[in-house]
Amino acid sequence: MLLGGGPGLTVEQVENVRGAHEAGVVRVIAINDAYRLAPWADVCYFADSEWWGWHKDRPAFRAFAGQKCSISDSGANITDKDVYILRNAGPRGISTDPGMICSGRNSGYQALNIAILAGTKTVILLGFDAREPTADRKSHWFGDHPRVEPVAVYAEYRKAFSAAEVAITAAGVQVLNCSPGSAIDAFPKMALVDALRLASAAANP
Repeated sequence: MLLGGGPGLTVEQVENVRGAHEAGVVRVIAINDAYRLAPWADVCYFADSEWWGWHKDRPAFRAFAGQKCSISDSGANITDKDVYILRNAGPRGISTDPGMICSGRNSGYQALNIAILAGTKTVILLGFDAREPTADRKSHWFGDHPRVEPVAVYAEYRKAFSAAEVAITAAGVQVLNCSPGSAIDAFPKMALVDALRLASAAANP
């Protein structure tokens, strides 16, 4: 289960995921600020040393008990020894080397590669809206980062996921997008409750 930062992510959704996590049905990677809603997640992944600079002294981030991970492009600027740095395998495809991830030029894509390396055969996406912000739609569930991303990056995010479909299928992995209103069309969409029901059935045959 991957928790992204899209504006569609809600506390209610995360609480549903928490119940599944406590039951041993899913393992969870919280991407960037999602750790604030899911401090119990197994992993906090972030791709940007600038983001780390914004959060490194926050009590909630310091108290996060799971594994913190980032990518080598940012690693040189991260001085926290508790952050595990993965090597960058390039922007496209899916890495099968446990020490490397492909970047897709976005943290959600990188977290997806981590989940695949961890051996999962089904990945559930939540908070993966990938829609351009508007006057009526925030960029993230919490608002904006201190540095606002250019609108053009959202189309690039969507293209990266679409380009990875063949590699993901070749790895024997199914991706289910449970993010309401998501603009990512690369993966089947499903209601969160149904995806968690399938995950529970798989975990408890």
